Amino acid sequence: MSLFIRIFLLIILSCTTASAASLFGDASVFYSAEQNDLEGVEEYLVKGENVNIRNNSKVTLISKAAEVGSARIVEKLLEFGANVNLGDRNGDTAIMQAATQGHSDVIELLAKARAKVNHQNQQGETALIKAARNGHLDAAKILLQYDADVGLTDFTGRTAFDHALENRHRASAKLLESMQ
Repeated sequence: MSLFIRIFLLIILSCTTASAASLFGDASVFYSAEQNDLEGVEEYLVKGENVNIRNNSKVTLISKAAEVGSARIVEKLLEFGANVNLGDRNGDTAIMQAATQGHSDVIELLAKARAKVNHQNQQGETALIKAARNGHLDAAKILLQYDADVGLTDFTGRTAFDHALENRHRASAKLLESMQ
C-alpha cells in the first residue's frame, strides 16, 4: 500500500464522525438549509464544522441556502466566514442561485459580502443573465446596483437583455435595454 493511501486512511480513521461528515458532505445540514431550519444549521456550525461544506454535486451550503431564499441562514453562514464565491460543478455561485430564483434580499446580502456579481459559469452565464431569463426584475435591479455588466454574454453570445426579451420578460428587457 502506498504511503499516500496509508496517510489518507490514518487521517480518515482518526476523524470523529462529525469531522468525517464535514470532509465529505453532511446531508443533514443541507436538509436543514433546504427546510429553512436556522437552528439545525447553527447546531452544525457551533460544532466547528466546515462552513464551506459541499454536497455530492459540489454545491456549497451557502449556495443551497441562497437557492431556497433563506436570508437568515445566509447571514449566519456569512458570520461564520462562508466563501461566497465558491462554485458548484457548473461554476454556479450562491449569488447565481439566488438570482435564478429571484431572492433579492439574499442577492443584496451576498453582494454586500463581496460576491462576484460578474462571475461567469461554464456556460458563460452570470447572475444577471439568470435573473433576466427568469424575469426577476428586482433581482436584476440589485445586481445592476452592484455593477453587474449588461454586456457580458453566455456561450451562445446572448446578453441578459437577449434572454429577457426571448423569454418575454418585458419589464426586465426594458430595464436592461436602458442600461446598454
